[in-house]
Amino acid sequence: MSEVLESKVVVISRLRADRARVWASISTLEGVNLEMNPWLDMTPPAGATLEEALSRETLPLKLKGPFGIPLGTYPLGLLRLTEGEGFLEQTWMMPFLLWQHERTIRELPEGGTEITDALGWKWRAGPLDRVIAFGVRRFFEHRHRKLAEKVE
Repeated sequence: MSEVLESKVVVISRLRADRARVWASISTLEGVNLEMNPWLDMTPPAGATLEEALSRETLPLKLKGPFGIPLGTYPLGLLRLTEGEGFLEQTWMMPFLLWQHERTIRELPEGGTEITDALGWKWRAGPLDRVIAFGVRRFFEHRHRKLAEKVE
């Protein structure tokens, strides 16, 4: 997991909350689950933290869809996790050969925080990229709305 992929979808939001408050929400699995609710829920092994995805090959998260439908295991892999700034995730998961999610946050000079999610993937079904990009964009716009509701 070392090839950095080109982003196919980028979602940017400006939040009134300061960087510390935003980071406190996005840097925990509970915060991530709040953003993804009700579409997805990830459950880590007992006592696991996001930092553990840096210290081993992957952190196996149990993934559930709407209504608690089991979707298998999501092998979270982080290449970078920088406190107060963001992370770079790369994961091999179906249907993708490689999924990449880079999230950055930065403090705005006028106050508040800008959050950026840049998503890329590599797979064998390239002609379907537009369809997947539409769904990925909508999902991350949902995540940004949920984050804003929590921190603002």
